[in-house]
Amino acid sequence: MNAEELMKKYHQLSTKPLAAPSLENESGESVQILYQSSSLRILLLRATTDPEMVTVEVEVWLPGSKTNDNLASPSNMEGKEQDENLSEMLAQMIAHLQYLYSLHQYGFSLDVIKHDCLWTASCTFSKLPDRELFNILLPP
Repeated sequence: MNAEELMKKYHQLSTKPLAAPSLENESGESVQILYQSSSLRILLLRATTDPEMVTVEVEVWLPGSKTNDNLASPSNMEGKEQDENLSEMLAQMIAHLQYLYSLHQYGFSLDVIKHDCLWTASCTFSKLPDRELFNILLPP
């Protein structure tokens, strides 16, 4: 997915009538998935009381902490294979932390759910954000 596709999908989801079927969170907000991978997802949240306000929430988790990644468990490996796996996991973690940092620099609020090692970044918009946001939202 590129920034243009992400922006187009954002526009489609953010202008969709809230009566359309969607997930709801515990706060009663409409939740729609803008993007999802094995280590992150980008959600759009809208309240029925003010559907023009769109909160973009990014959830990032460590490799293997929420899904069954292709990465095998390091404890089940030996020697060089374990070192390569740990190196790959660290590289992914660093890339995701840099991604979160760029979102924070853009104005997103960051939070961490300690028990799950889940990071969240969120920001609310009252109008269609500029293209820069969609370049920053592109996952690592």
